[in-house]
Amino acid sequence: MIEVRDLRLVEAIHENGSLIRAARVLGVAQPALTRSLAVLEAKLGGQLFERNHRGVIATNLARAILADSAAILESVEKLNRQIGEVRGAQEQDLSVTAGGFIMDSLCITAAAHMLSLFPQVRLRLLTANWSEVPRAVLEREVPIGLADLRGLVLDPSLAVEKLRPHPVIAVARPGHPLALRAKVALPDIMAFPLAFIGRSPNEVHKPLAAAREAARGQGDIHPSFPAVTHESPKVMLHLLRHSDAVMGLPVSLAMEPIARGEVVALRWREAWSTMHSGIITLQSRALGAAEQSFLGLLRAANEKAEAEAMAWCEAQGIPSACA
Repeated sequence: MIEVRDLRLVEAIHENGSLIRAARVLGVAQPALTRSLAVLEAKLGGQLFERNHRGVIATNLARAILADSAAILESVEKLNRQIGEVRGAQEQDLSVTAGGFIMDSLCITAAAHMLSLFPQVRLRLLTANWSEVPRAVLEREVPIGLADLRGLVLDPSLAVEKLRPHPVIAVARPGHPLALRAKVALPDIMAFPLAFIGRSPNEVHKPLAAAREAARGQGDIHPSFPAVTHESPKVMLHLLRHSDAVMGLPVSLAMEPIARGEVVALRWREAWSTMHSGIITLQSRALGAAEQSFLGLLRAANEKAEAEAMAWCEAQGIPSACA
């Protein structure tokens, strides 16, 4: 039986005329989208798209689905809104998907305020790699997505609100070989194990890779790059306390563990080392009162975190400029 996610898959491929472009719009890797299409075609017992030098063309089977898919998806959306209205003040659900760094900082802060201000709202917070967030919003899995906006190719149907950028610093355990240096260069950091997210924007990956090559020319380096990947900065902080690994961390997340003496800030920072957060929603989807309230709390948390981060950088003598 065909499902709502199948309808969205067929629509994305048809509207974009290419599996590669459809994958970008849905926020998934192209091989994963190809596998999903193959599974759907096997389930339906027929080919949905024919490939040529220009891209893909819908077959009669796909056109039969497309004839009603838009109306069905709109009906599903309308039904979800009606259910929410009927339930009213009894209970409301609010789902948010965010990249790990934004989830553990701005999102958690806004959620904490929601618990007391809107007790009738049940929050569902989902952590994902930043590159997967647009797909979750586009497929209507969540009404709100939060991600680093650099490197994202967004569908025109998505609305984006940029938040203030936040400086990111390099941290390591107390007593780390780099911790006592008055000045640290990026190649020095890249010689050590790097704890990192599973996938990073090119604006971040390129300078790291270049510094890695420079470190290789200077002497011994840790063989794996990155050494550990995980989407939660709090998990990686625990790793740092028991190893010589280094990680980048937004100042808003770094201040508390630094104050507790769990990690120290290394004496390095460049303007590109910045988190460019943004709010992603569907233009055609009207946000309810709970969703609007959450976004208001999120914006307030972002402004407060930025002000605190800038003041902390100034006090520590660390450059705070963001590019």
